[in-house]
Amino acid sequence: MTPVAPAPISGAGDQANRTPNSASSSRIEILRPLFWTYLGRLEWVVVTIAACLAVALHLRFVTHVGGLWRDETNSANLATLSSFGEMWRSLDYDSFPFLFFLLLRSWLELFGSHNDAALRTLGCLTGLGILAVLWINSHSLGARLPVLSLVLIGLNPMLIRYGDSARAYGLGIFLILLTFRSFWRLVDAPSPPAVGRVMAAAALALLSVQCLYYNSVLLLAISVGAIAVAWRRRAYRTAGIVVAIGLLAAVSLVPYVPMMRRMHEWSFLVNFPVDFKWLWTRGCEVIGSPDSVAIWLWVALFFTGLILLLVRAAVTLRHRLLRNHEKGELGPISPNATAAPDRSTFISSAVLYAGVCSVVGVVGYVGFLKLLNYYTQPWYYITLVAFVACTLDVIFGVWPSAGKVHPLSSLRIVRLAIAIIFVALAGLPAWTELPTRHTNVDLLAARIEQLGKEGDVILVPRWECAITLCRYYGGPAEVVTLPPIRDHRFHRYDLVLREIKMADPIQPVLAKLETVLRSGHRVFVAGTLPFPLAPPVLPAKPPIYRDPVGGWHGVPYDFGWPLQVGHFLRVHATSAGPIGLSPRLQVQEFENLELVLVQGWKP
Repeated sequence: MTPVAPAPISGAGDQANRTPNSASSSRIEILRPLFWTYLGRLEWVVVTIAACLAVALHLRFVTHVGGLWRDETNSANLATLSSFGEMWRSLDYDSFPFLFFLLLRSWLELFGSHNDAALRTLGCLTGLGILAVLWINSHSLGARLPVLSLVLIGLNPMLIRYGDSARAYGLGIFLILLTFRSFWRLVDAPSPPAVGRVMAAAALALLSVQCLYYNSVLLLAISVGAIAVAWRRRAYRTAGIVVAIGLLAAVSLVPYVPMMRRMHEWSFLVNFPVDFKWLWTRGCEVIGSPDSVAIWLWVALFFTGLILLLVRAAVTLRHRLLRNHEKGELGPISPNATAAPDRSTFISSAVLYAGVCSVVGVVGYVGFLKLLNYYTQPWYYITLVAFVACTLDVIFGVWPSAGKVHPLSSLRIVRLAIAIIFVALAGLPAWTELPTRHTNVDLLAARIEQLGKEGDVILVPRWECAITLCRYYGGPAEVVTLPPIRDHRFHRYDLVLREIKMADPIQPVLAKLETVLRSGHRVFVAGTLPFPLAPPVLPAKPPIYRDPVGGWHGVPYDFGWPLQVGHFLRVHATSAGPIGLSPRLQVQEFENLELVLVQGWKP
């Protein structure tokens, strides 16, 4: 009879055999789900606070910004022209394709062409719509909550100020972020994707590029990111669909080519020797708003995401080579060959998509601005900043935190920590900064209406500021600019160029001022005008020149003309003094004008 081995007795002996490491591991396994649960709740708290603060900032801005400044007035004037054909022919005088003006025209037909409150409401609704898209995108791409994007976009005064303005930037951001999501839904679906998803992606791509020219660069980045994911999944038909949508959007911009050629005739007047240092400096004004510490947080986020993308791509490639080796594609399988890697070691498709979109978007956008060669302002960058913020939310937020924890799940903790820092840094400064007005010209126009009489003249040294003045001034005084152009509805650089080519474009202005002062009437100077004692020494005809690489450049007429007129008034006027505006408010530097009253005549 074969002896039976005694069965092991469970109980105290097992407890005694457990090592401290195994007990510690058990506690960790128990505590890990609890940790991620509380982390998720903390994310909800931070996002709720940020969302409430962002909404409050939008409302604070729209109730304090005041009247339209010249760029906004330019758009409103173009949208209210007599016909669609005239609107199309006048696109030379603004910076956007046709879609935004269609929306603006429809809105103003409902509420009135001079209804500033309606325009401010439209801008605020657009800004709140962007906040809503952030929630939709984070959910669709697996980032759960817009922890990063909500604070990076919603608490940035620059994005609120220019995104909520009566310009196309806010609508352009809204559409390109929806396009970012729609292309993900194409490549995240089985190949080929449903017709509804294809139609939605195509429609949003077309609307995006028809709203902002910059969006064509970001659409290219989105397309490259989508193709990378489709190619990785061997969904070649989906990649073909993405290419077709991109080409369709590009073709839709062909009708604007003649307009761009016409603009090229005068655009050298606004050219500036742009280099990458300049672009970085100007971009930092946006990402460093309202606290410069945010610049380094942005840099850390972007380069961490870039390094992560490169490292994970390298790991993915290595594991793919090992798997191919095991399948015998690279030789016989060794008995000691490594087992096929777990899927968690591969780069997430959402991270691949967002990372490629971010990198291609930044490189392409910077190249576009370098090619544009304009004196860029903060609003040139807000679309890119909003787009990158949305991609960073995905890169840092899609890692799993339940079940078998991914080694990079800790990035969710980093995301939350940076969001808390942003809320602490940006909340109060943004609240303090946003009551700044876009312009004081509406107040200045009201003051002139109180004081001005028939026969007086309003002299505007910066001709473009007359665009705003003519919207708000309804009195009898004539508006005269330097140079003396007649159309004050738009930025008419073509008329400025025509005046530059004349022998003495300022002489009619000097003659007009002399007539007004001799007759006992007054000159209201709306803007900064120097009054030099000595006559300015200026070339009789400063040349328009061409640089060695073939680029045309204007000359600093804007400095010479005011000096000539200021010296003339100093010599011949009997008095000149400032007129204060009440109340004194905080106004942006772009259109914060002084008001000076000049009167009397002496030979």
